[in-house]
Amino acid sequence: MTTTTLLIVEDEPTIALSFQHILKGSVDYNYQITSVTTAEAALKTWETMGSFDVVLLDIFLPGESGLEFLKTIRSIDGNAVVVCISGSQDYKVVHDVFKLGADDFISKLELSNHYVLEKAIFAGLAKRQYQREKARLEIAQQRLDAITTIIRTVHHELNNPMAIIKLATSQISSSGEFTEEEFRHYLNQVEENIERMSDVMRRLPYFHEEVLNTQLRGLKLFALPDDPSPKKNR
Repeated sequence: MTTTTLLIVEDEPTIALSFQHILKGSVDYNYQITSVTTAEAALKTWETMGSFDVVLLDIFLPGESGLEFLKTIRSIDGNAVVVCISGSQDYKVVHDVFKLGADDFISKLELSNHYVLEKAIFAGLAKRQYQREKARLEIAQQRLDAITTIIRTVHHELNNPMAIIKLATSQISSSGEFTEEEFRHYLNQVEENIERMSDVMRRLPYFHEEVLNTQLRGLKLFALPDDPSPKKNR
């Protein structure tokens, strides 16, 4: 059974007790319930105990309103499931509740059906679980995109020198006769491009930022970063 922390902010003791009675009978969640009667006490509890998984929030409270508390909570915590409860079904109240980031709104008239409260909490928790999974998958996709970018960049950076080395070695092996100057020319090409490839490998560990190569029009390639390590004298 999943343990879920829950804060009840309700100034009517009988209603708060009815919430606790309903939730303690849950077969899906083990609710650790804290109950307060004012928004001020709720905020103090939040500060001392830390965030809660679920908040059952009465809109009309003595002192600071539930809407003010909701606004405060949403400014510091976007993960808590907040179910607002009110005896009023005024459209403006409902509109303001959702505008400030509540997950659901329940009229106190609906609470005669115990399943309404549980359903609202279950839906909110399922929504949070979906959001966490979506965020995890998005991070995984970003990592995969980064790996793909590195592969494409390294392929681009190594492809040209490899082609030149292949051409130079082909010339050396296929030519029947060539002068010493020609031989040195091909050998220099091989050495220079081996060094180019080595330079790519030296810079590869520092590939942590995507630097767009703006010199290539219509082709999205990313340049390897400069190698911050000291270069050997050549």
